[in-house]
Parts: sequence; C-alpha cells; structure tokens
Amino acid sequence: MVENLMDFVLNAVAGAIALFCLFEGARRLGAYGVRGKTMVLIVLSASACVFYGGFAYQRYGDLKVASAAGQRKSGLAQAATWSKVASPEKREVFSQEVARESFRASGALGPYIDRNGATRTFAPNQEDLVARERVVAYYSRTDYVARSSLAEALLWLIASIVAIFLGFAMSLDKPPVPSAHDALPGEARASS
Repeated sequence: MVENLMDFVLNAVAGAIALFCLFEGARRLGAYGVRGKTMVLIVLSASACVFYGGFAYQRYGDLKVASAAGQRKSGLAQAATWSKVASPEKREVFSQEVARESFRASGALGPYIDRNGATRTFAPNQEDLVARERVVAYYSRTDYVARSSLAEALLWLIASIVAIFLGFAMSLDKPPVPSAHDALPGEARASS
C-alpha cells in the first residue's frame, strides 16, 4: 500500500542505487582485489541496505509490541472492591461499564452485578458490537502492516545477499578477447 507516491519513488530509486552499488562493489572486489574506492563503495552501499532493512525490522518490532500489548486479555473486574456506600443503581451501571469495556477490548462476555446483587452475563448492544468491530479491524490492520514490514526487512537481506553473490559471479567472467574488427584503427595497422 503506497501512502505517498513521492516517498515511494524516492525510496525505490535509492534502494535500487544501493543494491546496484553493492553489486558493482562486489564485482570490482572479485575482479581487481581490495582497493580503496571499491571498499568505500561496498561499505556505503551495504550501510544503506542495512539501514533500509533495519528500519523495516524496527517498524515490525514496534508494531508487534503495540499489537500484543493492546490484545492482552483484560481481567474481569470484581465487584467485591466497591464500597457499600454507592447506591445499587450506580453499582449496576459501573459494573456494566466494566463488562462493556472488557467486551470491547477482548470480545469476552463478562459478568456484571445488577442492582439486586445477582451476577448476570453482559449482553452487548449494537453500539458495543460496532465498537468491537473497530477494535478488531485496527488490530487486523496493525498485524498486516507488521507482516509487511517483516517481509520488507527480509527482502532487503535477500536482495543484498543476491547482489553480492551476483557481483562475485560476474567478476569470474573473463572479458572477451578483442578481435581485429573491434580494434581501433591505429591498433589494427600496428598489428599488420
């Protein structure tokens, strides 16, 4: 899901450049050995890949922690801690609110205490169901974005390894032998 087209384009271009530079650095390292410019190219491009992958993994971790913290099952409140000063109507309303919030957070139908002191099971109304649906949708979207971030981090790792591998593989390829047709005009006369 692309939220901002300009950010997407800039990140795609920067990522492609970083992967190409990593490939080229690995190719030069394999073909010509350790040289200063080659090492700088490899270090800078690998740093960019680690930055992009690390940022995606950090986002994944943050979203998973936030999602797990919000989805914990809330404990059911007990009515034994309420004071006896409150009227039975207020205790019933408060007990229903606790059961309602528990339902919205966890989806569990918890008990509440009515004005007679009897324990009853909370029955959600339409508003409670809509509120619970919003909570479930939020956690669903959060989990989806977290999985996407993990996939992005893994993609950066795999793409970096492939770029290095292909760079070294391309360095093993021997350059073609120049033929007389490919030689410059001055070189062709000198060889004749």
